[in-house]
Amino acid sequence: MNLLKLFFQKYKWVLIFALAVALAAGLFTWQKQEKYDVSLSLNISRYGTQTAQDYKYDNYYAVLATDEFGDTVAGWFKTPEMTQSIYKKAQMPISGSLDGLKRRFQAAKISPNLVEIRFSSPSEKEAKILAQAAINAASEKANALNASSWQGISFLVIGSEPVVVENNFVIWWNVLIGFFVGLVLGIFVWISQEYFKQ
Repeated sequence: MNLLKLFFQKYKWVLIFALAVALAAGLFTWQKQEKYDVSLSLNISRYGTQTAQDYKYDNYYAVLATDEFGDTVAGWFKTPEMTQSIYKKAQMPISGSLDGLKRRFQAAKISPNLVEIRFSSPSEKEAKILAQAAINAASEKANALNASSWQGISFLVIGSEPVVVENNFVIWWNVLIGFFVGLVLGIFVWISQEYFKQ
């Protein structure tokens, strides 16, 4: 017990500094973080068929075509142009670098006709507005491609109800990281002071 007391007396300023950094990291994250995680599913279906005189493998080719188009839809969400279009439809301001805009939405193809979009938002209301804007932007791009198709094959993008989940784990994770960063910096400063005292 006495040894523990001596340890805290000797390193108390290091611990106070580490706690201050942890608190600052927690407050900054709480104010700035996007507290809601969103998952949005986009279902892709094909309508319109090609006629063949000798044989018809339309169901097989429909799956292949839908699979390819799923890659295209997922690719749209990896571009700054799509992010800009979504925010414009949501009537929200947007700023940041091209790389930041490119990473704003994460898209993954789950199956040939299902693409999942994930993003974060500071409020549940904004999350739902952005989700609807994403559905509208994807549908609009699909319709533009359909209009330019001369083969009579078209694709439909249908959005589902977004899943919005509050995420408080990020705050505690950043507090922990802030504590360890503060601890390392505090120890470094303390060692430097001790070194220059000699």
